[in-house]
Amino acid sequence: MSSAGDVILKHIDAFNGRDADADPWAADAELTAPGAQVSGRDNVIGFLAVFQEAFPDLRLEIIQLLTDGPAAAAEGTLTGTHDGVLHTPNGDIAPTGRAVELRWAALYVTDGETLKSEHLFFDQMDFLGQLGLLPG
Repeated sequence: MSSAGDVILKHIDAFNGRDADADPWAADAELTAPGAQVSGRDNVIGFLAVFQEAFPDLRLEIIQLLTDGPAAAAEGTLTGTHDGVLHTPNGDIAPTGRAVELRWAALYVTDGETLKSEHLFFDQMDFLGQLGLLPG
């Protein structure tokens, strides 16, 4: 049986490697992020793919990972260049060509070999500002 830390690291590796088949999301997975809540493995992977499309070089790095039984908490950085269309509920954002580097934190729940839930936190204003999308 994998530890929660192993499952999270497998998720990060699969995300960075663009390997949805290797990503350990459970069939009934849930992901909550600023402005979004999605349920079901396919929907979670689809949500993450939106960012991978908009930032083809998108990469997650973990700075710290803490685990307690099936639960885990992580903090890290996200880096990438906005070279693709970012599809949002408020419309598409054309590529800006800008690089972003954000800090993020997440709380996870695992079940054996699978990732059941992620609650992701990041500063949306910092994200929009780095993309040059805030009024001057």
